[in-house]
Amino acid sequence: MNTNRTRAPRNALIDRLPDRRDGRSSSLPGRLVAAGASAALAIAFVACSPGASIPPVGSFALPSVNASAVASAAAGAALAALDQVDAAITTNTSASGLSADDAGTLKALTAAARTALQTGDTAAARTAIDSLSTKLAGLTAKLPADTGAQLTSAVAALKAALPAS
Repeated sequence: MNTNRTRAPRNALIDRLPDRRDGRSSSLPGRLVAAGASAALAIAFVACSPGASIPPVGSFALPSVNASAVASAAAGAALAALDQVDAAITTNTSASGLSADDAGTLKALTAAARTALQTGDTAAARTAIDSLSTKLAGLTAKLPADTGAQLTSAVAALKAALPAS
């Protein structure tokens, strides 16, 4: 009983791309091309409009740090320490402490350091503070121990507060 039966080909039963209503099959590449063209047209329209500013791709802005503000804060700490040195000089100017001449010399050196710090010249400020330290080292031998220690510690705090050059 060999009978020939007619069969449909295998691929005739598989509907790979569903038909749209008008009979054409939809294609994914065609839709992607249309979407890309629309996006390119929109970008071109925005880029050509007046006042358009599109940042370059991959660019970003870093927050800026005001270097003068940082230096100003460091100089502010040094100026506060300089005020402490001036106060120690004024406090220890007496018959048993610093003489008026010695106090005047030290005050002139602190004034030079203050001017240099206020103008931002840390090299000149460092030079003036080194001169102050040298002058004070020569005076501590003839000062009472507590007076010399107070002035020396105030100058050491000033050197520590001095901004790096």
